[in-house]
Amino acid sequence: MSDNNNNAEKRRSNKKKGTKKKKLSFFRLFIIITLLCAFIGTGIVGGMVYAVIKSSPEVDFSQMGTLLNENSFILDDNGELVEKVKSDSLRTIVKYDKIPENVINAFLAIEDRSFFDHRGINPKRIVGAFVENVKAGAAVQGGSTITQQLVKNLYLTNEKSLERKIKEAYYSITMENELTKEQILEAYLNTAYLGGGAKGVQGASYFYFSKDVSELDLAEAALIAGITKNPSKYSPLKTLKKEDVDPKKHLVLDDSDQLYTIVYDDRYRPRQELVLSIMKSEGMITQEEYDKAINEDMADHLKPGKSSTFGISSYFTDKVKYDVIEALQEQLNVSPQDASDMLYNKGLRIHTTLDVNMQKIVEAEYKKSANFPSLISRKNSAGDILAKNNSVLLYKKGNLINSAKELIIPKSDYTYDSNGNLVLNKNKRFNFYTSKKDGQVVDIIVKLKDAYVENGNKEYLILKGGNLNIPSEYKSFDSNNNLVINKSFFSSYGDFAKKDGNGNLLVSKKYYYLSDNGAIQPQSAMVIIDPRTGHIKALVGGRDIKGQKLYNRALNPRPPGSAIKPIGVYTPAIDNGWTAATIVDDIPRYEPSGKMWPKNWYKDRFKGLSTIRQALQLSMNVVAVKVGEQVGVNTSIDYLKKMGISTIVEKGRYNDMNLAAVALGGMTKGISPLELTAAYGSLANEGVYIEPVSFTKVTDKDGNIIIENTPTKNRVVSPQVAFVMTDMLKSVVSGGTATRAKFEPSNSKIPVAGKTGTTSDNYDAWFAGYTPYYVGAVWIGNDIQMKLNQGSSVSTQLWQNVMSKIHKNLPDKNFKKPDGIVAVAVDRVSGKLPTQLSYRDPKLGEKSVIYEYFISGTQPTEYDEVHVELEVDTSTNKLAGPNCPPTLIEKRVFRKRPIPYMPEANNGIVPTDYIYEAPTEACDVHVVPENNNSIFDNLIFPLTGDDDNNNNDDSEVTLPDGVTVSE
Repeated sequence: MSDNNNNAEKRRSNKKKGTKKKKLSFFRLFIIITLLCAFIGTGIVGGMVYAVIKSSPEVDFSQMGTLLNENSFILDDNGELVEKVKSDSLRTIVKYDKIPENVINAFLAIEDRSFFDHRGINPKRIVGAFVENVKAGAAVQGGSTITQQLVKNLYLTNEKSLERKIKEAYYSITMENELTKEQILEAYLNTAYLGGGAKGVQGASYFYFSKDVSELDLAEAALIAGITKNPSKYSPLKTLKKEDVDPKKHLVLDDSDQLYTIVYDDRYRPRQELVLSIMKSEGMITQEEYDKAINEDMADHLKPGKSSTFGISSYFTDKVKYDVIEALQEQLNVSPQDASDMLYNKGLRIHTTLDVNMQKIVEAEYKKSANFPSLISRKNSAGDILAKNNSVLLYKKGNLINSAKELIIPKSDYTYDSNGNLVLNKNKRFNFYTSKKDGQVVDIIVKLKDAYVENGNKEYLILKGGNLNIPSEYKSFDSNNNLVINKSFFSSYGDFAKKDGNGNLLVSKKYYYLSDNGAIQPQSAMVIIDPRTGHIKALVGGRDIKGQKLYNRALNPRPPGSAIKPIGVYTPAIDNGWTAATIVDDIPRYEPSGKMWPKNWYKDRFKGLSTIRQALQLSMNVVAVKVGEQVGVNTSIDYLKKMGISTIVEKGRYNDMNLAAVALGGMTKGISPLELTAAYGSLANEGVYIEPVSFTKVTDKDGNIIIENTPTKNRVVSPQVAFVMTDMLKSVVSGGTATRAKFEPSNSKIPVAGKTGTTSDNYDAWFAGYTPYYVGAVWIGNDIQMKLNQGSSVSTQLWQNVMSKIHKNLPDKNFKKPDGIVAVAVDRVSGKLPTQLSYRDPKLGEKSVIYEYFISGTQPTEYDEVHVELEVDTSTNKLAGPNCPPTLIEKRVFRKRPIPYMPEANNGIVPTDYIYEAPTEACDVHVVPENNNSIFDNLIFPLTGDDDNNNNDDSEVTLPDGVTVSE
């Protein structure tokens, strides 16, 4: 039996050997054929190699150290340095003798085990990698040495071509001849891209573990070395938007940012294990060291560095970096990693549009608390801020967290059910959300509500609350939608909470998150653009400008309120035949449902017959909606898109395909300050929209142009339409809702044109305006729904504070009036040519006649018919009749609406101009009585005889003319 087993084993062994021999024979045949072809083509290839080497620029490898520090530079519009693009925490050069042996060995193990034996290239490894890749049918192993990788990182691109590979081999051999192995390895370990913007092992050490490279242990060194193959895939950190975080799937490592959360990503694990395995097999580490490292829980090691993003000096340069990386990808067709590498490692010179003096002016004004409104808040007795429905909107921090940084859950906020499970009551300190997959609830998210503190200026700082860390299997809802935490949770997590002497639960810091650094409220953003070029001259994305500014409010859409009216309603109207003198009646308007909508901001008042200019000047909501209704929502949307508005929601349950959005600014998402500024810029630029840009060109260190950033442009309206709109917007500043914006009383030396905007409950306050020089927009509001104690007047004043300083030394200049514009005298009540009655308007008198600008061909040709002259009885103020005494009759001028207005059909509401309406009723005091009236009661009869019984046949009666008496 034993012999049979041995024979069977031999057969199996021989079968395996046979299979292996067949494979090897096939591979040998393949190699022989390949070598024969290679010999045949040697002459051709040799000539090509010689030509490439001959044409390759000479490289002084002794100067490689300076190249390692070749950061890019951001320059202002005068070519002066704004920022050196670098971040020491992400790329710090470290000397070879300061790099731990385990770090060096980890990289050698995974990248180039024969590094100290080859002379730049390793033919054996290239063939070996080729064989392994053929066997696997995919690229599973690289053939490049560390020297080749360094050459590619510093001197070449990632272009996949034979020419580049020849240069790579040539430079690698040359480098090996000129530098020591230690110099090459030092340079490589300081330049390798290791994810998250980290350049080199020192940067990676800070990025992943918040420590110096000299402090890395074996497991950490192996993890970092394993990242090199694919940093985006093998990084142990993943950055997600907060709404994409699933507590069941994701282990949160850092939730301190306002928008993003860093979570643990275990895809690095196979690479780390491979590194450790090779190190062990190569004798670099012992079995004991291997066992210890392989069993380390790396989630406990990972501590994302607080300076883990690229260095940021301001909101403007932050946007520049983003825009440059985008442009490099698009124009050079490179990957995001390569584009980022070019920005941070290739010594680029980025010529921006920034005017440093303007930026300083804006930032100086943003440091002044007096420039910003206060908040209107209602508080409960504990000091917590209440929402409209009286629920807690913001907790006072001291009511949430004690001095030991434990989260306080009052005994009134929780109970225990009959099974001993902890029940957290709804609508208290946590919000409960369900996470679903395929329609099924997979987890319950328990999010701590936000808190606030006050600074020395009595300003609110909002502290963002994060998730309560409880595994999904322990959470459920009871019948009242309160959260139930199964009692078994506390057996596994005994340190979760404890009770204080008052019965309150105190939750350990490790199980909840509340940000340490608050965002000051209210917040604000401002953008200034040169409308003729699209160049962004200054940009601020928030107040309290410190550190990393990940939340740039200048790029964040907010509802624009009435600031949308010029671009969403009136520009399309003027471009489609309406005029500044077109009359619209500001009276109640009703929805098909019968609801009166909209209301004017001046409460329930209506002003009556108004020109488009007046409607814009006084920001009339009803007129804007009526005009938008006639223009059409789709047309409004088309114009907004032409002006660069990209945040329009056209589909879904909540969308912007309605008058509330395009006429009143109640948009689903809103418009960012940057896009609103550029949109107004199209009017300032004679009707041409230019896409805003933050930089003009990118060059290499020698001045060779890499990117020429020419902004896109398109004509939205004619210069004539833009001029009429500009003149109307100038009226808003001269005598409308934005008088605070003008630089001097006449608003004529350097005129300002613009529009205010305020959303419901003063949540958002806007002013967007322009001069013949620049266009700018200011937004003020809160990161949560809290009222401002002032509306658009405060944003208008901030705009003026900034722009008046920017224009201080500029010469007087007016808006350019194009050909094709005519000024015509019109009646402002009818919008038509004036008559003699126009000068006798009952309210305005001769001021009813004004000169208005028109695009040639759109000026009125008909005469005013609104003003009428009627005779009235001054004692009744009604139409005079034939019997009214002449002494009481007076001729007066009235207004007669083209479409009569009936207060009784509008719940008695009358517009303010109704008192000037022509009377329609005749005097009812001085009237001629009809025949059947008791006229004889007022007559005197001179009768003969002494008593009533006398015969009256011969009596004479004197009657008024035309009155007869019959039997």
